[in-house]
Amino acid sequence: MIPQLQIHQQPTIMEFQSRRAGISIRQPRPDMEITTSQAKMDFKQPRPDMEIDQHQAWRAYNGGTALEMNQQIYSELPALFLEGLAKRVEQGNQLAKFHIPGNSIAEVYGSDWKRDPFVEYRAPASYDNVDIHVKRNPPVITIDPVAPQITAKANDPEIDYHPGNLSIQVKQYASIQIIPPQIDMTM
Repeated sequence: MIPQLQIHQQPTIMEFQSRRAGISIRQPRPDMEITTSQAKMDFKQPRPDMEIDQHQAWRAYNGGTALEMNQQIYSELPALFLEGLAKRVEQGNQLAKFHIPGNSIAEVYGSDWKRDPFVEYRAPASYDNVDIHVKRNPPVITIDPVAPQITAKANDPEIDYHPGNLSIQVKQYASIQIIPPQIDMTM
């Protein structure tokens, strides 16, 4: 038999235990203070502008200005002349028929005792002779704004750190065992 050398090897057995580290971060909201006051406002309402034009009413009452009165008379004189002429022609025609009873000079001119109408120099009366114009003025608004006062204080973040750990244990150490062969010395 051949002598044999025996080698026994045993590995190292290790146990690892770990726990993760932890971190928690919390930041409170900032502390804010806002103060403000009322804005300064000023309202002004101007009175409306009113214009009353009663020129046409005065023309209806008394004929208006002298120039307007003369223009009215002058513009109506030709028609008044033609009316008077037509009346005289008619009276002349009646006198030409003097042989008909009732057409004598006394009867034709005796009934003509009324005065001939003169030119109407006044404007016609109407409810619309007075013009009223009202102009509304918009309100005047002035605003002096007041800015708010803001005070803010930031809070620092709160950080909590929980350290982790690592635990290493050796359950079995490495070893080598060498067993020599049995040598027979008797030989």
